[in-house]
Amino acid sequence: MKDLSDIVKKVLEDHEDARDSDFRTIGWVYKAVKPSVMDLPFKDVLWNHKKYDIPSFETIRRTRQKVQHDNPSLRGKTYLKRMAKQTEYIEKFADIDKRWEIP
Repeated sequence: MKDLSDIVKKVLEDHEDARDSDFRTIGWVYKAVKPSVMDLPFKDVLWNHKKYDIPSFETIRRTRQKVQHDNPSLRGKTYLKRMAKQTEYIEKFADIDKRWEIP
């Protein structure tokens, strides 16, 4: 099997829907690695990923996270929303902390 990082990166480049969804990423990776798995019942894939020689859900999730960390352009839309919300909270609490400063 080709390096999983390369496969996940290609999936994220080709399928924007995978950038914000672990399940979409997993589906596209499985389709790229072993298309025949896509025709199997979900529970069979879930319980037998080693038998089918496909990476686990968690391995794909962690790999997506690492690829997106290393390639910011492959981050999804929810990343920007999360960062904006985080900045909003930081500014709010930083302002609250200033009220407790001794002049």
